[in-house]
Amino acid sequence: MSGTPREPADPGRTALVTGATGGLGRAVAATLAAAGYAVALQHRDSAAAADALRAQVVQTGARAAVLAADLAVADVDAAASRLLDEATAALDVPDVVVLAAGAQQLTAWDELDATGWDALYAHTLRHTAVLLRHAAARMRPERHPAIVVVGSIEGYRAAPGHAAYAVYKAALHHLVGAAAAELGPRGVRVVGVAPGLIDRPGLAQDWPQGLARYSAAAALRRPVTPAEVAAAIAFLASPDASGISGVVLPVDAGWSCAPGW
Repeated sequence: MSGTPREPADPGRTALVTGATGGLGRAVAATLAAAGYAVALQHRDSAAAADALRAQVVQTGARAAVLAADLAVADVDAAASRLLDEATAALDVPDVVVLAAGAQQLTAWDELDATGWDALYAHTLRHTAVLLRHAAARMRPERHPAIVVVGSIEGYRAAPGHAAYAVYKAALHHLVGAAAAELGPRGVRVVGVAPGLIDRPGLAQDWPQGLARYSAAAALRRPVTPAEVAAAIAFLASPDASGISGVVLPVDAGWSCAPGW
């Protein structure tokens, strides 16, 4: 598999990946497994996809566990605690947690009422912040733990019709810095990535105008791949990045450096 850290992970290290059955989640799980991590794979309602991913991970020689959990629930503290209990029972206390679960509900501005804001909050910022706190409380400083939050370039500049999504991604970016400051004295690093448009099968057919706009704006004239974002996450979670905390790394094929005028 591509995109592993330069140094292999300690074979005893464990990772939890939320949103593991999404395109990025699958790439992250595969990359961490190739680096020697045992991987706990959280999904909400994609059991077949999660089982297929577990089989793929096991084929690399890594251990894996499938964990079903809906994090967009009223008692998210209980859901987060239960997920971490299950991950620990199946594998071990996670040394790395990748918080990739999140919805991209797009609502036009004129239709974005309180219900719309609340729904997206529950599927993005709320469970990410709660799970981050619960995970950090269990992590062992001597294991050099790290938490990676998946944000978005839309946390810097929103696309039309993406207001609520962009606002909550921006909040996730700020969460990285705030949590890093709180948790650094306890030996826990918190970092983030801000992916640009991620390529996937059928993207050119489903959204040709958006792909063309993005490719024209990005310095590399293309979207990024799931493997490229996963490689950045694996690096940030690895001992190679032991001096990095509180920052969000854009992985966007150079979209960030495009002129804003």
